[in-house]
Amino acid sequence: MIGALTLAAVIAVAPVSVNTSTVGYEVSQYKGKWYSPKWEDERKCIMKRESHYNYRAANKTSSARGAYQFLDSQWRKGLVWMMLDEGGNVKEIKSLRDKPINKWSRYYQDRAFFTAWRNGAGKHHWYHGGIKCY
Repeated sequence: MIGALTLAAVIAVAPVSVNTSTVGYEVSQYKGKWYSPKWEDERKCIMKRESHYNYRAANKTSSARGAYQFLDSQWRKGLVWMMLDEGGNVKEIKSLRDKPINKWSRYYQDRAFFTAWRNGAGKHHWYHGGIKCY
C-alpha cells in the first residue's frame, strides 16, 4: 500500500510532458547555401561550449542568446539581413527582428550559425582560448 501511494505521489508531481525539442544536439535543420556537413563537428563543439546544446539559453551577464550565444544586442538585425540575402520566406525572416535569438526556432538558429560561419571564414566569432573547436 505504501509503495502504491509513493508511486501515485511521484506520478502526480511528475510533469505530464517535457519539451526537449529545444535542448540537445541534432544535425542541422538548415541545409541551404552556407551549410556543409563537414562543419558539423565544429558546430557541435561550439554548441556544447556555448550553451550545452540549449537553443533557449540566455546568458545572465550579457545579451548572448541561443544555442550559439550570439550577442542579441549586436547580431539580431545583422543576422536577419544576412538571411534575407539568401532568400526564403521574407515575411517570416523579417519577423525575427522582433524576437530575441533564443526564441528563434532551431532551424533559424542553425541557419544563422552557418550564415555567420561562412564555411569557416566567420569562425573568429567563436574564438575561445580554452576549449578549441576548430
